[in-house]
Amino acid sequence: MRELRREPALLVALLAVVGLVLVFIVYPQVKVIATPGGAGYGAFFAGGSWQRPLSNSVQVTLLSTTTAVLLGFVYAYAMVYSEMRWKPFFRVIGILPLLSPPFVVAAAYIILFGPRGLVSYRVFGLSPEIHGLGGIWAVQTIAFFPFAYQLIADVLSRSDPRLEQAARNLGAGPWRVFRTVTLPLSRPGLAAAILTTAIYVLEDFGNPALIGGNFTVLPTQAYGLISGFGDFGGAAALSTILLLLALVLYLGKVRLDGGRSFVTVSGRTSSMPRPPVPRALSWACFAVCLGLAGVILLVYGSLVVSAFTKVFPINFTPTTEHLDYLVAHNLSLRNTLTYGLAAAAISAVFALFAGFLVERGRWPGRRILDFLLIMPAAVPGLFFGIGYALAFNEPWLDWLDRGVLITLAFIFWNMPIGYQAAVAGLRQVDRSLDEAATSLGASKLRAFRDVLVPMLSGSLAVGFVTTFVRAVTTLSVVIFLFTPSTTVATITIYQLVNDINFGGATAFTVGDIAMALAVVVVFSFVAGRRGLALAAARA
Repeated sequence: MRELRREPALLVALLAVVGLVLVFIVYPQVKVIATPGGAGYGAFFAGGSWQRPLSNSVQVTLLSTTTAVLLGFVYAYAMVYSEMRWKPFFRVIGILPLLSPPFVVAAAYIILFGPRGLVSYRVFGLSPEIHGLGGIWAVQTIAFFPFAYQLIADVLSRSDPRLEQAARNLGAGPWRVFRTVTLPLSRPGLAAAILTTAIYVLEDFGNPALIGGNFTVLPTQAYGLISGFGDFGGAAALSTILLLLALVLYLGKVRLDGGRSFVTVSGRTSSMPRPPVPRALSWACFAVCLGLAGVILLVYGSLVVSAFTKVFPINFTPTTEHLDYLVAHNLSLRNTLTYGLAAAAISAVFALFAGFLVERGRWPGRRILDFLLIMPAAVPGLFFGIGYALAFNEPWLDWLDRGVLITLAFIFWNMPIGYQAAVAGLRQVDRSLDEAATSLGASKLRAFRDVLVPMLSGSLAVGFVTTFVRAVTTLSVVIFLFTPSTTVATITIYQLVNDINFGGATAFTVGDIAMALAVVVVFSFVAGRRGLALAAARA
């Protein structure tokens, strides 16, 4: 507390951060939980309408997480251990779904495998019913396996090859080395991949909404209660169930991150190569990666072709009318770019400063602020969006532009990743560096600006890129916040798919992905390769 008394400006900054966190993180979530009231919760749970969506959500979470993590592990193992060809190509393909709205996989699935799909009808002459559990399972596996792949590949690449070489030297075969050394060392990444992927699958709204049909899950049921009946109390009760499930998964992830040690990287570096895998295994890895890459290219290739053909997959006549439609109705893309860039810049700076206050501060209650800044990571996007709709949809706030509200939602929903990156970066910087500046007469705030900020460009890059990419690809956060003048690209794509205007939807999808790629590429030149590499690892 002494440093706060000595520097009133630091105290004011701390109070401002605490106030913003309470208003834009805590208050909306409390508003959702409190909306139904005790009687409302009792009546809702007695009605039993929540049981089927809950059962469906758990079922699809278990299925999609299992297949997504399994594919992610095989893909990661192939990238790190095998000697297969085309690894740079497969790495690019592996991150492509991260740069697009997850629900576009469902749109492509309908185009390819629906009753009049390119593959199902044109190739095999079938008209299958793809809506329901099977469709959701398939599209979520493709949409979310990259998250598992990135986490597992990171852990596998940092494991010490000397342990596996030692096992091989003692006579263990490739399978035994994998089973007794490689697999146990990958447990942190594997468990984190399972829990992280499960959270994304559980809170996914777009894919079940487009391809779920009558198979309702918690997010789609909550959306239906509001859009169909104006029942904010029932939707809030359902969203609270969703929040509790997500919190259980997130707390499991936190406990894992701080639990048992699997240290394999010490102060010594090792140039020892990894033990060679059997040639047949490398070819098997290549076949799996090639098949998966083929599916991803088929998904995104169909979107690109659909954007440039008359009526895909019925009429393949080349046309630019869908792009003309995009240009004529580009408001949502402009809004997406504006809100995404503003949110990314503000969130990155705010997260870095908040990390500084918590990590370098010695004031009581800083661990509570630390928890509140991390909390949005466990909050489903739909819950967060409903919270903002309930908290700030008041007559006395009519002057507040909805675009500003959407930007604020983007800022604080994406805060945890930038904040955690800032804290991790600050822990790598010796306190003596900024303490030297303060001992020479600089204030804490000036030491932060002149000493720490230049050293934490990587953390800023993580916060900026992650927030921007998630802002331009999210649907659930904004579904209850937009107005006709503040609509965003994901809303436009979702509406066009529901209107069976796949040409316009795919044109907007291509535009959204191209915009995200362009911003990331431009940022790579500004931030440098190191900052971009750190950001890509976190995104």
